[in-house]
Amino acid sequence: MTPFQGKLRIRHLEIVLLVAEHGNLSKAARYLHMTQSGLSRAMAEIEEAVGGRLFERSAKGMRATALGVAICRHANVLLGDLRKAETDLAAIARGELGSISIGCFSLFSGWPLADGVAAFRQAHPKVEVSVEIGTHERLVDVLDSGALDVLISRTPATLNRDTYRIVPLINDPVVLTCALQHPLADNNAPTLHACAVYPWITALPSSRIRGEVMDRLRDANVPAPDIVGALSLEFGRDMLAAGPYLLMLPGSVAHEQARRGLLHILPLDLKLKRSPLAALWRRDRPSTRQTRAFVSILAGIIKQAQA
Repeated sequence: MTPFQGKLRIRHLEIVLLVAEHGNLSKAARYLHMTQSGLSRAMAEIEEAVGGRLFERSAKGMRATALGVAICRHANVLLGDLRKAETDLAAIARGELGSISIGCFSLFSGWPLADGVAAFRQAHPKVEVSVEIGTHERLVDVLDSGALDVLISRTPATLNRDTYRIVPLINDPVVLTCALQHPLADNNAPTLHACAVYPWITALPSSRIRGEVMDRLRDANVPAPDIVGALSLEFGRDMLAAGPYLLMLPGSVAHEQARRGLLHILPLDLKLKRSPLAALWRRDRPSTRQTRAFVSILAGIIKQAQA
């Protein structure tokens, strides 16, 4: 028996994660509907169970020790596995054949994800499907916690191939789009300077793509346009409809939107590095039959669109 087996509870893991998240006992106590003294006693019990201090007080609040960082990492995995087990068991109890939890980078949450989920549900009606949309960085953390079976996202060069199984889906460029009625929509050869006259909706400030965009403009001696950072296709389309904005999109998504008559793709090579879209899951968690079936269906939808 390990030193804390039988002593450490699920509630303890949740408490540690909330204290780490809030960095403040009083804030965590309010969230947990506990008194601060009650939370302090609970923390003392947890530290006694694991045999060491998990947090240290500092001017900026509660800071996790090395032991605290380690237990938070394991707590995320354990609670993620528990939530996944609860979902699977509940689905089976309802007469379904298990479940699949899918994470998706936000700009691909319409096409191809929506098409893939619809086709998967038709082929596997007794499998419960849940979808979480977000940024790559946040969803990788959720995948690592075990709460996701598979992540559909860009694959940065820094991604550890020893940690993740990667199934490539598409390697498309980033393109610039506009509304059908935009003044540039009739320009067969727009220049970067002409596009920079209008405001852009592009990647978030800290992203690799935003940095490359700014470098590209600087190298071409083009003044930077007004930029709104956003990773939402719905937001971007509404902004195109409301004003003179230009919207950066993955090429495959843009072509599908253009095919549906929702926007126009500007014939301008932005000369940005490509980050392939792929299906990802952790090598230490074997893929389920449902995961493999979904990835196969999604790959077929993308291949059909490229034909």
